[in-house]
Amino acid sequence: MIIDTHIHIYSYPSFRDLSKHIRTMEDAIAFRTRYPDLYNCNLTEEPIDNTDQLIADMDKNGIDFALVQARAGFVSNDLVATAAKRHPKRMVALARVGHDQEAAGYHEDPGPAREAAPAELERCLTSLGMKGVGETFVRALTDHVNPEKIAKDLSGIMRVVEKHRVPIQFPTAWSQFPGGLFYGDPLWVDEVALRHPSVPIILTKMGRSITRYFDSAMTVAMRNVNIYFDVVGTNPQHLRFAIDKLGADRILFGTDWSTTWSWLSIPATLHQIRLKVLDDAKLSEAEREHILWKNAVRLFKLESIVEDTSRIAA
Repeated sequence: MIIDTHIHIYSYPSFRDLSKHIRTMEDAIAFRTRYPDLYNCNLTEEPIDNTDQLIADMDKNGIDFALVQARAGFVSNDLVATAAKRHPKRMVALARVGHDQEAAGYHEDPGPAREAAPAELERCLTSLGMKGVGETFVRALTDHVNPEKIAKDLSGIMRVVEKHRVPIQFPTAWSQFPGGLFYGDPLWVDEVALRHPSVPIILTKMGRSITRYFDSAMTVAMRNVNIYFDVVGTNPQHLRFAIDKLGADRILFGTDWSTTWSWLSIPATLHQIRLKVLDDAKLSEAEREHILWKNAVRLFKLESIVEDTSRIAA
């Protein structure tokens, strides 16, 4: 079984075919700056549900189940919840806050977004039945650079995830979106993890193969047992090191599938690239099982859903 814990859904009419624009990893990274007018469709067009394409890609690549969240832009949590409910045997939804700023640019004053975020997450985790909190780009909620002040600004959302005993994702390293790069170095997360030791905090991308960011992620993870990684963008050497130091039970599989990244074709497809990292890290069978699905089942409480999915597949 394979559970993909890192997927961004919804697309836009102008993004229906990006095969000429995105072939390599470098194309995806530079998409915003190479094609600014096309990129701005994030902000001007109505989002469209692309989960049928996602399911097709999952079937093609042997992915059994997915945790999906909004892509950057004006994709509401309600839209994500509705899309996930169309495929109840294949996916569940994660909540997001501040992701509109991720695409449009961060507000000079993060106060209003920060004040609204806890109530939105409470709604998502109750009324919408979401299973956790997806990637949270914290510049949308704070403009502080002192870790203690960052942690204080995040205390509202952290109290909500603590109450519901669900995981939250914080991205590491670079992003293709404008602004907020400072927060990609996850040293500040140490203060958040210390204050909320019962909350599983997933550092997505585990430094994205950049040694500086990986070292920070490892430093925080070795001090706090509630820190987890996902494998998006990492390399076999970093993955092997993390497994040896932290254990395979603190690492999750993810692809970062989205309407842009799904177009990768050189040197391989997105799923092939992500799965090859696991192969090249020389995982044992037990390590592979933990990373590919067991950790996701445990952290996101997917036991009953996975049992139903396995029964259908059989």
